[in-house]
Amino acid sequence: METIGKAALTVIAGGMDSSTPATKQQLPKPAIRLPQTVDEAKALKVWAEAQCDRPEPAAPLQITNHLKFLAATLPSKNLDDTTGKMRFAVYSSILGDFSNEALAYMARRACAELDWFPTPRQCLDILRDYREPATDRDKALMLCHRFWQGRFEDFIAALKADTATDDDVAAVPETWRKIAMEQGYLRWIADDQVYAIRRKVLSA
Repeated sequence: METIGKAALTVIAGGMDSSTPATKQQLPKPAIRLPQTVDEAKALKVWAEAQCDRPEPAAPLQITNHLKFLAATLPSKNLDDTTGKMRFAVYSSILGDFSNEALAYMARRACAELDWFPTPRQCLDILRDYREPATDRDKALMLCHRFWQGRFEDFIAALKADTATDDDVAAVPETWRKIAMEQGYLRWIADDQVYAIRRKVLSA
């Protein structure tokens, strides 16, 4: 007779791959900080968009360790070898898409709140409350947004101060020009198919 924790060890010993899943080749990681130039902003965004948009799933050995932790802390009914291995396989299948950090959160809460080894449903109920921390990808995209937001605000400020040039207008994205026109800083010249700056009229 064995508990689910012992069953987990048996499966691992039997040849389950416990290595960390291989990740795709990554681009060189730039500094995760507010870009100072357009080139830095573009490079940071390219790197961020090349990253996986979801946390890496826990490796089989990590799942095993969390189940062992639960089994060592919370009582469960004894199982024969075959049933124990089958149950472990079920838990591994259900929990296999979650990150190691999420499973650690689940295990800590289960030990603090439950009197018995959690059922799969109880595990999933706890995991629904988990929120992954911001990743470097999230931070990089946020910093890129801040950079371009700052550039947009500088563009609008230059139009407002009447210091922007036609080259400045031509260099910004079309969306910025449309917003500036809606705010009254630019006008559309249909004959020339260009935006022109509305210059301030100086009083005599």
